[in-house]
Formats: sequence, structure tokens, C-alpha cells
Amino acid sequence: MNFSIIYYDMVCYIVAVCIFIMCFVYFMLIWSSIYGGSVNYGSDNQTVELVWTVLPTFIVLVLCVLNVNFISSGLDCLSDKTIKIIGHQWYWSYDCSEGSYDSFMCKDGFQVDKPLRLVYGLPYHLIITSADVIHSFSVPALNIKMDAIPGRLNHLFFCPDYFGVFTGYCTELCGAGHSYMPVVIEVVK
Repeated sequence: MNFSIIYYDMVCYIVAVCIFIMCFVYFMLIWSSIYGGSVNYGSDNQTVELVWTVLPTFIVLVLCVLNVNFISSGLDCLSDKTIKIIGHQWYWSYDCSEGSYDSFMCKDGFQVDKPLRLVYGLPYHLIITSADVIHSFSVPALNIKMDAIPGRLNHLFFCPDYFGVFTGYCTELCGAGHSYMPVVIEVVK
């Protein structure tokens, strides 16, 4: 069963109901201000008050469950490889099944001595963290951007769909050597 279609339909219906209620309330405000009368809807009806408290709460709960399912629907496929990326002042460390290594900037400022090598079409689970200050692992050409925060593991699922060498930078102001912290990802066959 495709929950994303159900979720989308429910959100559309809820938005339509919210717009209707807003228009109805404004209509009644304008009506009462033009004609000067007050509208008496009755008071202290416990059943009605219970229904309009419980029903929206139930709808919000259902939408929350569907929203979590909708957001996490792309995460159910298992990735073949997990790579832990650690930001340091002012280089990146990569820890993968082949071993761990550091990636330092070369003299030209745009390349690194050891880029992160990924295989085309292979799904990866990237775990991004920092050893010292807040960094940001960003490669705009691949639509990757995730903050590296000390003491926190941020997860990113990524499947390379382009061949080539892609350069990015730390996009967080992480210190005096911030501009000397390139990210280079090489996607190979």
C-alpha cells in the first residue's frame, strides 16, 4: 500500500477544511459587524466540545504517523557501504571498510591528497560528525550538505549518479583555516 498518496490526499483535504473554516469565521465576523447582531450558537454543549477537541487531535496524530512514514520511506533500502566522515580543523577523515585515512588540502587549494572515492550507482550511508568544532560537509554539485557537529552523528543516504571529481568546501565558519578545508569526492565505475 502506498502511504505517500494517502498522506498527500489527507493533507489536501485538511488544507481545504482549514481554508473553509477560515473563510466561514471571517464571513461570520463581517456578517455580525455589518448587521450589528450577535450570533448565538448555544453554549456549554459538552458533546460538541469533546468532539471538536478529540477529532482534530486524532487527525493530527494520523497525519504525524503518515508524515514519519512519508519522510522515512526512502530510508528502508539498505545501503551497501557505510562511511564515517569526521571533520577536523582543517581537514576531513574518512573511515570505511577499506580502512581510515585523512584527506589534507594540496598546495593549489582546490584538491586534496586523498579524495573520498565512491562507486557509481552504489548506495552509501554517510555518518557525519566532528572532532572539534561545527563543520559542514558540502558538495553542491552532488546536492550534498550536512552539518558535522561534535558529539552528534548525522546520517545521510547517498547514491552517486554522476561520474567525475566533485569539489566542495566546509560551509560553516569553523575557524581561521576555514577556507582551507576542501571536500573532494571522486565517483568511479
